[in-house]
Amino acid sequence: MIRFDFSGVTDKLLGGRGIAVSDIEAIVPALACAHETIMAARAKREILFYDLPNDNTMIEGVITLAEQLKGRFKNIVHLGIGGSSLGPKAIFQALKDPLHNISAEPRLFFMDNVDPELMGSILENIDPRETLFTVVSKSGGTAETAAQFMVVYDLLQRTLGKRCHDHLVLITDPEKGILRKLAVADGIASLSIPPEVGGRFSVLTPVGLFPACLLGIDIQAMMAGAGKMAACVLQGDVFKNPAYLYAAVHFLALARGVNISVLMPYSNALYDLADWYRQIWAESIGKRHSLKGKDVYAGQTPVKALGATDQHSQVQLYVEGPFDKIVNIIDVATFRKDVPIPHVFGDTDEMGYLAGKSIAGLIRAEALGTKGALIESGRMTSHISLETIDAGTLGGLFMFFEAATACMGYLLDVNPFDQPGVELGKQITFDLMGRRGYEGKFRSSSPVERMVIEL
Repeated sequence: MIRFDFSGVTDKLLGGRGIAVSDIEAIVPALACAHETIMAARAKREILFYDLPNDNTMIEGVITLAEQLKGRFKNIVHLGIGGSSLGPKAIFQALKDPLHNISAEPRLFFMDNVDPELMGSILENIDPRETLFTVVSKSGGTAETAAQFMVVYDLLQRTLGKRCHDHLVLITDPEKGILRKLAVADGIASLSIPPEVGGRFSVLTPVGLFPACLLGIDIQAMMAGAGKMAACVLQGDVFKNPAYLYAAVHFLALARGVNISVLMPYSNALYDLADWYRQIWAESIGKRHSLKGKDVYAGQTPVKALGATDQHSQVQLYVEGPFDKIVNIIDVATFRKDVPIPHVFGDTDEMGYLAGKSIAGLIRAEALGTKGALIESGRMTSHISLETIDAGTLGGLFMFFEAATACMGYLLDVNPFDQPGVELGKQITFDLMGRRGYEGKFRSSSPVERMVIEL
């Protein structure tokens, strides 16, 4: 279903700027060390995402609850931020009709920011009596999700009284946190996020699976696809493991100053997948400290682009700008819909050559054209080919990128599963909003002098 072609980064096509097979062979010891670290942590259940496809209890729990709620609601509003939202959004965009919320029910809305205009608009356009709210926070203490939940809970109480709990599903830690306490105390329906799975790796837990299941997406097929990919990406041989090869190529590219990784799907359905990739790549490998505690300031900036749209906004930079990017193109062999180009204006040079072709054929040609232009210009380019976009393929893509991220982190000698750089900002926010125990965090942070120009 998925094919990874890395020839566009090699010296055979790029010359001196490319990566030789011998370069990859030279880091085989480092890859073996990364593999051993992953396997040891997996054996101790410190890394669990590889094994989620085999967690039948979790999958059956999601399906059972979704079946109980099926047909009861016209709207689903998903409350969560970061990894609690990006994965579910990627599934929704990839596997449902682009205009699903206009043409079908239940409609799915993502309250994934504390922008008051976004939140106000969603709440103004749904009837809470016809709406299920899924609240996703592993800790329960995420400020953004807590604030959203407080607003929604008050709205449900005022509208529905004692029946408000019937319109909630809490997705959180199985034992700890305020959401788990509320679920137990008030009998609110809930699902558990495995404690060993961090937010950005949680798409194949109830975080992503439950809203997908509510929309009728075949989550068993998705997990089967992820399981097939897991078997592939748990191999130690880099030349048999596409995820390790993806990581190795990016590691070697970064050593050559290629500090930007572009994910460019030639499919609107996969654009939110690129958004999900931005988080997992940035938050996992962007670290100040190595595993040994040294300052390393590691990382590679992920960028999302959309083919063919961004051929007209970004590709000029990619082809002729700095040699600081590796462009990872995703294309699709068979689209689920196609639109024929009719035989009109056939007598014109400008349009006639398109007559009788198809829109799918055009976007596939655009992908190959961009790939060719990048390689001819000496730019590192990888190519991920999909037979089609379906639940199994999407599950496989999630597993592929998660495994590649874990490997890349250990190649860089950083912890791919923590996010210390996010914590200070959270603590300052808590101080500004008056949370006990965080007094002084704003004032103790580095002073910032304002330079203001008023227009």
